[in-house]
Amino acid sequence: MTGRERCETVQGRLSEATLARRRAAAADLEHAERCEACGRHEQALVRIGVGLAAEAALAASDALVEVTLLRARSELARRDAARAEPLAGWRREVGRSLGIALLPLPLVLLWNAAVLTLGGELLAGILPGALLHALAVGYGVAGVTWLACVYGSVPVLAHRQLYHRALATP
Repeated sequence: MTGRERCETVQGRLSEATLARRRAAAADLEHAERCEACGRHEQALVRIGVGLAAEAALAASDALVEVTLLRARSELARRDAARAEPLAGWRREVGRSLGIALLPLPLVLLWNAAVLTLGGELLAGILPGALLHALAVGYGVAGVTWLACVYGSVPVLAHRQLYHRALATP
């Protein structure tokens, strides 16, 4: 390690010790006594520490504490009210969300029917019938599961949307 790198390392450790409000290592303090640059750095840190210690801690006034507690209670009450079951307008929101989610359903069903039909025709000469049948059943089960997850999540998403709207209103 070069002299410059050593000084940078020592100065970093001195700074860390000052920020942590603890005494620096004895080896670092000895180096600062011998090295002019590190000595100046250590003296500057001591001046900064003395200046910071002289600053009086600000005490919060009772009025400020009371206003902060009132606002916090108000915010917590609003959040609790937003979580109340059932949220106002939940059925309407579920209906609206379900209506939007059902729009692409015919296209999804047509696409999957086309995949099953064309896939069966393309793979009929390559795969045995039993394997082809198993693939079709697996594809169908996966599709039904996917649709159940998508449409089953609509009420949860509607509730979440209403909850966030209730939090956003003052």
